[in-house]
Amino acid sequence: MNRREFLAGAAAAAGLAGTRRGWAQVRDQAKLTRVAIMSLGFNSMLKNPDQPTNPARTLDIMDIGQMYADRYGVHNVEMQHSHFPSTEESWLKDFRARLAKTKSQVTNINLEFGPQNISADDPALRQQALDRTKQWIDYAAILGCPRIMVNQGAPTPENKRVAIETLKAMGDYGKSKKIMVAMENRGGGGGRRGAAPPGAPPAPATLPVPAAPAGPAAYILLVEIIKDSGTYANCDLGNFPDQDTQHAGMRAMFPLTDGNCHVKLNPARYDLPAALALTKELAYKGIYSIEAGGGGVAGADPYENVQRIYDVLLANI
Repeated sequence: MNRREFLAGAAAAAGLAGTRRGWAQVRDQAKLTRVAIMSLGFNSMLKNPDQPTNPARTLDIMDIGQMYADRYGVHNVEMQHSHFPSTEESWLKDFRARLAKTKSQVTNINLEFGPQNISADDPALRQQALDRTKQWIDYAAILGCPRIMVNQGAPTPENKRVAIETLKAMGDYGKSKKIMVAMENRGGGGGRRGAAPPGAPPAPATLPVPAAPAGPAAYILLVEIIKDSGTYANCDLGNFPDQDTQHAGMRAMFPLTDGNCHVKLNPARYDLPAALALTKELAYKGIYSIEAGGGGVAGADPYENVQRIYDVLLANI
């Protein structure tokens, strides 16, 4: 082989390697379009303009989209309702515009109203939950967010009828605004999502929300309520007590999906790669939203907590 042939071969090999890298990047980008990150995982870092400066709180909510894009290549932002410092239309539009600068968007908003929920015994609390949910559906529409998730409280066979009625009213209003209303499975050891924003003043004294029943009955009853109300399921892969229940629950919930599911790491209770393989078997095409910081292998660094789940997720979807 002469020098010219050698150089030509080397150039071709380099070109092929570059093409392979390009293919890998395309594949990664295709996966990343299906990944979201919950703001909940950065709760300890979020600045609170109503409180004194805290050196540990370095992340402004206006910058969360930029951070996700720069650090993780993720452009889907899932928000806690308590992380919005304002619900004024001008602020919401500014936030949407800031996200758009990095081609990012809010893909889901989790609503945590404590005792104001669809299964509350007091009809006044159920009405308050409905009224507040309608407000947040309007806010979601301003943000261009296609879905919200509500807290179901503690559904039982006894309160099933009123829970369905309240959830149906929420879902019907959501449909009028083209916003999906969903619930997730709870009671299987998942993290708490009702936390107030960092440094927020204490909420008015209220009765505690009873814990949702654990085990198969929890997701079975939930699925019945979702079906009968015409709403959607947001399956939380981590909120099952064990892997057998997880797989059975996933088979029941994913056919009702709103196109969003929550992903946690907890090797002591389930194998996440196996759960992700099941989502493929179930032909799931939606978003996998990373919920970091609760249970499992969570550490002190929010960035690393997200990264651990992120690595497993990208390797298995």
